[in-house]
Amino acid sequence: MPTSCPISTSEERRFIEIQEDAERAMLDKVYAAIADAAAEVATKLQDARLPFKPTHADYFTATVQQATFVRLCGGDPETLRGGDPAIGERIVQNGQNIIDHYWRVKIA
Repeated sequence: MPTSCPISTSEERRFIEIQEDAERAMLDKVYAAIADAAAEVATKLQDARLPFKPTHADYFTATVQQATFVRLCGGDPETLRGGDPAIGERIVQNGQNIIDHYWRVKIA
């Protein structure tokens, strides 16, 4: 039986537009914060004359990912305690679905 999507009302379309705008602004802030954290470490290492390579921005991206994952699971990102493993498994499966659907080559 074929299914169809209902046509959105103008109010529903406006709601989606508002939500997408907020999402984009939020992500822009997260990306900027990651870049700022990496730049801050580089500057402070240079100012302190420490002989270490600056922390790569990917480290801070992974930090955001871990804290967000734990929060989504209902846990405490500071202690990594209290999360629901069933939710974690669903999030991991969602990641696997993205890999399979968007990144793996499909062989017919």
